[in-house]
Amino acid sequence: MTPEAVIYRYLEAANQQPFAAADFVRVLGADADLLGRWLNLLECRADPAALTVLIEGLSCEQLRSLAQAQAWAVLPVAGSARLGLDQWQAVLRSAFLAEVLAQQLGLKHPEGIRWKVLLAVSGVNLTHDPEMTELSEFRGASAELLEDASPLIRVFTVVDALEVLDEYRAGQLAQRLLSLNAEDFSELVEWAGNRCSDLVSSLELSVDSEADWSDRLWVQQQVGMLAELLMTSTTLEELQFAHEFASRSLFSQVPYLLVLDSQQRLVPIVDNAISIRLDSPSSEIARAVREGVDLPLTDTAATSVGERQLLRRMGARAATCVPLVANENPVGALLFLVDEDVDNYFAQLLYVRQLALQLAQTQVQPDNEQELVKRYRQREEKRLRELIHEANNPLSVVHNYLHILQMQLQHEPTATEQLQMVSTELKRTGEIIQRMRDLSPISELEPQAQVVFAEFDLNDLARRVFELHRGYADDHDVDLLIELAQGGVILASDEQRLAQILNNLMRNAIEASSGQSVSLGSEVGIFREGREGVEVYVKDTGPGLSREVLASLAEPKNSTKGGDHAGLGLHIVHRLVLELQGGIDVHTATGAGTIFRIFLPLKPL
Repeated sequence: MTPEAVIYRYLEAANQQPFAAADFVRVLGADADLLGRWLNLLECRADPAALTVLIEGLSCEQLRSLAQAQAWAVLPVAGSARLGLDQWQAVLRSAFLAEVLAQQLGLKHPEGIRWKVLLAVSGVNLTHDPEMTELSEFRGASAELLEDASPLIRVFTVVDALEVLDEYRAGQLAQRLLSLNAEDFSELVEWAGNRCSDLVSSLELSVDSEADWSDRLWVQQQVGMLAELLMTSTTLEELQFAHEFASRSLFSQVPYLLVLDSQQRLVPIVDNAISIRLDSPSSEIARAVREGVDLPLTDTAATSVGERQLLRRMGARAATCVPLVANENPVGALLFLVDEDVDNYFAQLLYVRQLALQLAQTQVQPDNEQELVKRYRQREEKRLRELIHEANNPLSVVHNYLHILQMQLQHEPTATEQLQMVSTELKRTGEIIQRMRDLSPISELEPQAQVVFAEFDLNDLARRVFELHRGYADDHDVDLLIELAQGGVILASDEQRLAQILNNLMRNAIEASSGQSVSLGSEVGIFREGREGVEVYVKDTGPGLSREVLASLAEPKNSTKGGDHAGLGLHIVHRLVLELQGGIDVHTATGAGTIFRIFLPLKPL
């Protein structure tokens, strides 16, 4: 069963603020019991990357609740036999041997193999993971029956032998099943031990530690529950009230709470008659907060008067000043009465951390409207990332099949060229979708990806766009025409943005011209405001644009097309043209069609 020290580090990682999924998964990957519970809970294979994604998809409240439930499931009960840290580390060392063996053999996903072997050695099975089921089923099979087994099963057999038997016989199996000589195997065992020690050290789980982990664990649970009381506070007065109840429960005293205000003064919530400047040269409280260290306070003639007044309000001759720091920023201080007969250091450490985080949040508590915007943004960011993740799956499938078709049709140049154009557009679509993942801060009002100006042939781009829309035009019974200037038309602009402009205009024109025609063309020798450039145009013979649409051409609006149209196409076109330092003209008449002309300078400013 999981040692108390590991459960403590696990809960610490689960309650870390801000939460770091990678740190949490690193702790899970060190313990078979906790890891198995989470993998079964989320129906996830023994795959670190997959588990990290699933955990990142949980809200902070869901994560903490589930983490607490799993901790209680493995917490010690009366009379239960538990692994000591040395025994637990020995199992982990065996799992690391599986990882280094996998690396030596050139196997994929060595960390995932470590997880599988850690679970299998500990007798944990995942019924939804076929490889784990096989490890359990074929465990203990004789060596002569395993020579043709999968590398994972052979690696597990060698590691299991080291765990159950000894290094010599495990080395013999490694030579027979993995073609490793005894010397190489011994070096890998040593390497695995070092890797294991590094992880244990990073988790601060020294086998020689004298810490009472059981006591620490229960104090952590108690502080965690009291932290929920602090989290109900929305004002400093409410926080002071919650602090009084929580600290009495933990310390049988109420440490004096000082808050760092906007004027860089340390002020008591209950009595603002006394304030201590953070830059005060004579105040030990100010120095403790500035330097982030605990300092003693005593009521002597050499002590600053403000501090002596605070001590007398506490009814004490001595106290310890503990700084409150949240996200590496000072937010206040606590003054603890000195009681040499009571050791509250560990509870004090945990409580100070929780109080500082809540104090920082309370000091910058947004109003209701801002809070609603924040929550809405967080929800929509999560939903958007999920949609992007799902959209990439079919895009990858289509891209793979296009590659197969290109291989099959490699002797038909026209078809291959068309498939290559489709593949290029799919790749561009994927890049646009990926950019959506990087949501900018609210403070950036109109964040845009950087415009990349480079030379390309406008006619070549126009031909590709034309070919891409031929099938769409056929579906709408539209004749598609191309009218390009003679020769090449070289300009320096952003080809990706211009492709997006033309795709939007072509799609709109085709949808508006059922049974009619649409033309795509280019012209050279165009001058605007003294700048030489080119024009590319999209012309249709549809019904024309209404006055209402023309009046708000550059603004996003509801589409009149229905279905899945967002009504953003022309707004996007207008924005992209401006980014390319160009201009856009529209000529339209009822029943006579519409032509969009895009002016593009040959060279950007």
